[in-house]
Amino acid sequence: MVGFTVATAAIGCRVALGDDKLYSCATTADCGGDGFVCAAPAGGAGRCCKSTGSEKCNGLDDDCNGLIDDGFPAELCNGLDDNCDGKIDEAFNLVSDALHCGQCGAACAADSICVASVCKIANEAICTDGLDNDADAKTDCADPDCNLKSCGTGCACRAGRKAEGNCTNAADDDGDAKVDCADEDCAGAGCAADGGTGCTCGGLAKKETDCRDTFDNDLDTAVDCADPDCLAQLCQPAPSTFRCGAGNACACNDGGTTAETGALLCRDRVDNDCDGLLDCAEADCNFLSCSPDGGFGCRCLFGGRSEVDCADRKDNDEDGVSDCGDAQPDGGGDCPISTACTYLNSGGVVKAGSCAADRTCK
Repeated sequence: MVGFTVATAAIGCRVALGDDKLYSCATTADCGGDGFVCAAPAGGAGRCCKSTGSEKCNGLDDDCNGLIDDGFPAELCNGLDDNCDGKIDEAFNLVSDALHCGQCGAACAADSICVASVCKIANEAICTDGLDNDADAKTDCADPDCNLKSCGTGCACRAGRKAEGNCTNAADDDGDAKVDCADEDCAGAGCAADGGTGCTCGGLAKKETDCRDTFDNDLDTAVDCADPDCLAQLCQPAPSTFRCGAGNACACNDGGTTAETGALLCRDRVDNDCDGLLDCAEADCNFLSCSPDGGFGCRCLFGGRSEVDCADRKDNDEDGVSDCGDAQPDGGGDCPISTACTYLNSGGVVKAGSCAADRTCK
């Protein structure tokens, strides 16, 4: 007898206890009493059954409700078949479940995920250990999670690679054999040893940018107008129209003024009208050429110089970088990602390409 205790025949007479047949019934009265009931799970025809107690996980209808192995709780992650379906912990994925990673109850930290049964940091939070912490096949600076984060002392991740983050410490912080301003990563960065603003990296070298403070900010032994970097730069405390000129003199066009307008005067590095604004800084120069040769590789744009030709391999706006190097770490800038450019291949042949995330033409 499978799942039911012996009851009565269809005509209601009792049978011997050794009879192992199952008897059908329509009502409990058909089962002849003695504790036997008609177990009909969905109404209609049922089978006579005598309860042996609460339901157990044994393949029998112990409580005679017409259902076998029913009423068990939902599956827990505990190595047991809690819901009596013949499977153990089937509702849990120990390979990827952050609450049960690798084994039941092994929860990952709040900043981690479960990958291949091992807890991994959810993002590449550590950008210096040489490991793929978040299991996305990208390590340290090559992982976008690390962009602009530290990759060591004086080093910062930028555009998928290590970049010089300290341009004043005389150290090769990003390990590319280039130090401070000699590293293109430092273009436009301050280089004053005291942390001031009098020195800026440009053209892979230090440049004096404060020509009125009586200090040798770039440490080349030349101060203010005596430094070639200061040519045409302001040389008196503001407000001032005086700029460094020929012979290390600090003057404003030798006392004369000319209207700052036209392509030539907007790129001559002279404050022609003595108003304290030079070339592209003049509103009248907006959209005019600022290229030394008068071409359109550089254009005055809203008070600044902007690289326009990103394919001639020239530093047209004279900011220390050329073409794709004139992109910002976020991919924008004068020559943003995907801009058309050119490069020389290994055979010295000019090839067409586009600006990539690492600020090179590929």
